[in-house]
Amino acid sequence: MARRRRWPRVLAGIASVMVLLATGAAAAGAALRDQLGKNITIIDPSDNWQPRPAADPNAGQPINILVMGSDTRDIKGSKKYGNSTNAGIEGQRSDTTLLFHISGDRTRVTGMSIPRDSLVTLPMCKNSRGVQQGGYTGRFNEAFDIGGPGCTVKAVEELTGISVDHFIVVNFNGFKDMVDAVGGVEICLEQPVDDPNSGLKLPAGKQTVSGENALAYVRARETLGDGSDIQRIQRQQDFIGSMIRKITSAGVITNPIKLFNLLDAGTKSLSTDKSLSDIDTIQAIAESMTGIRPSDVTFVTVPFVYNADGSTVSWDQAKANKMFNAIIHDQPWPEPATVPPGQTALTVPPENIQVLVVNGTPTPGFADVVAKDLTKQGYQVVGTQGAKNNTATTTVSYGADSAEAARTLTYATGATASKVIQRTDGVLVLKVGEDYSGVVPVVTKKKKDPTDTSSPSTAEKSICVS
Repeated sequence: MARRRRWPRVLAGIASVMVLLATGAAAAGAALRDQLGKNITIIDPSDNWQPRPAADPNAGQPINILVMGSDTRDIKGSKKYGNSTNAGIEGQRSDTTLLFHISGDRTRVTGMSIPRDSLVTLPMCKNSRGVQQGGYTGRFNEAFDIGGPGCTVKAVEELTGISVDHFIVVNFNGFKDMVDAVGGVEICLEQPVDDPNSGLKLPAGKQTVSGENALAYVRARETLGDGSDIQRIQRQQDFIGSMIRKITSAGVITNPIKLFNLLDAGTKSLSTDKSLSDIDTIQAIAESMTGIRPSDVTFVTVPFVYNADGSTVSWDQAKANKMFNAIIHDQPWPEPATVPPGQTALTVPPENIQVLVVNGTPTPGFADVVAKDLTKQGYQVVGTQGAKNNTATTTVSYGADSAEAARTLTYATGATASKVIQRTDGVLVLKVGEDYSGVVPVVTKKKKDPTDTSSPSTAEKSICVS
């Protein structure tokens, strides 16, 4: 049996088309809009997933759209995924899955990538022979092999608890046409690349790629970066951001030829559920997003840890659940950093703060109670002791080098005062007064950490800026 050809896992197609529609489709004439609507292929996923009633884009409700990249060349008609025509066939698979969460107030978009090699419990789905298959541990992208996009949507809903409103399958051949339609997309390479597997051969530095080179850039793995699938995800997220910025530039939006070519190529590359295939629905969603800027589009990846085999990953469930819950409850992710009144955002997280708790209340053993409160929030309690004199107010004392850590502890404990003392070991002294009422959670401002897959990036940031 011939080896399956793994195509790139890029999602620039839908991200770019949605942004474009938000700015240009409203101006399209009736004939053009009819043509664009006919370009989109409808997929019936009901063998494995029942679509929900189409959400009203103007009702102030969030919308979740699951985007899958497929290497299939042709998905004809509205036939169901789950039969021999459209699912489980040789050479067709989805190595890309990205959930776009559009907030109810239309102020932000979160794109959450799901690593294809995540080991998960696959859902029970009808396969190409009409037989139920699944229920075992396998790679996440096997769901598409089993039962097409409906099975992948079912997997996402079961694994994350997030309800999916619509899905889109991006045909990667159409991706090349879209990149060409906007005149190419800017990338940067730290080193020259010559990849015989993808056919990519480019010099180092800033440059614009189009067509086959763009496809190869987002497809290449071993010869770019550290060769990991995760770094390829990050590179593709950066590419999407670069394409969004290119599309929203005046050179594309105000050029009728480029505008038409992009709309035409974009819609030809898409296959969707029935409710999203209607050009009026797409336009309504897009128009509701007109206030969203590239800086409002955030990309994240489901947090994970590498497995011992070196080729698969498992989700860091505690961190992943926080991300999922934020999407479920339509809250910003990552959580905004805590900003005390009149100050800047906190920067030192609780886990990096050592605390000595001093009981300044008349209640015996109260320092141990406070120590437990601090430990639950992640602080490192190095000891407890009693005070010579009681105090009505809680205070924080710290060495000169620990001022930032002291800001976090002062805010979290409601301390009314803080002072610098002669201390060089980095330990903060919390003297608990009778006004103490507990430890509140804080979120600190984080620097971009390339090893942290949950660390966000936005479409505003240039791919050519580190």
